[in-house]
Amino acid sequence: MLSPFPSQFPQQFFTPAVKSHLETMLTLYTDMAQRTLETLQSLGELNLQLGRDLIAEFGANCQRVMAARDASQLGGAVGAQLMPGAAALQTYQRGLADLLGRSGSSMAQTATTHLPAVRRTAGAVAEEFVNQASEQTARATENLSRYHAASPLRH
Repeated sequence: MLSPFPSQFPQQFFTPAVKSHLETMLTLYTDMAQRTLETLQSLGELNLQLGRDLIAEFGANCQRVMAARDASQLGGAVGAQLMPGAAALQTYQRGLADLLGRSGSSMAQTATTHLPAVRRTAGAVAEEFVNQASEQTARATENLSRYHAASPLRH
């Protein structure tokens, strides 16, 4: 059974300009992936801290309820249970906003660093393809002219 895809690309496709562009793009994608993984790691750490803070607050609230000696202490302890984790959530929101800001800045800096090289190598590939297309067009035109000159059906 024939595969719809060739087993390998023609060697002429992987010219030095194409190889350089592929290497440049791979470097860009690798660095962007690294920034993404760093962001995800920081997000995981932030989520863990939120969990720890919520558990600590819940534990402290439970201890206050259990240690209450009179109705006013019990009321205050139960009131604290009505808005659990408010301080922890505010800290989390600030941390998340900071994390997303740093992440966006890091991604933009990474892209800014790599884009001149990507632009340069893409231009070289495009120029190479245009030159190859011009050469092939010239050869095809020459072959067609020879064919017409040798053809007995000329007008």
